[in-house]
Amino acid sequence: MTDLQAFEEALLSSRDDFVEKHNRSVERAQEQFGERRVAAKKINLPQQDPKKSPQEPKNKAYTGMAYKTGYIIKLVVREKKMSLLDEVFEYQSPKISELEARIDAEKAAKAAGYPIIGYVQSIEKL
Repeated sequence: MTDLQAFEEALLSSRDDFVEKHNRSVERAQEQFGERRVAAKKINLPQQDPKKSPQEPKNKAYTGMAYKTGYIIKLVVREKKMSLLDEVFEYQSPKISELEARIDAEKAAKAAGYPIIGYVQSIEKL
């Protein structure tokens, strides 16, 4: 089971738990105050077709590997000028040019809250 499938199962189970609790609270309110005074606002679970799973794509056009372009840039960044702790910020850029990819990585690092960019640790081609 992949992480995505496990996450989807967790979401579905938490949704089911919420629906059950909500329906029980509606039933308790109806018993306590009578059916006329409490509107029946029960939630119905959506029915899923067991033959169809949501992960499967409808049309598989091409199953081969796609060519990847771009760079993975690792920058050493800091939050403060006098900070002793350097952090590595990794950014994947789709740019063909190494210089443009580096500029994009610096912009992304500043947008992420790292105003000080120390140096480029590594640039790897995809």
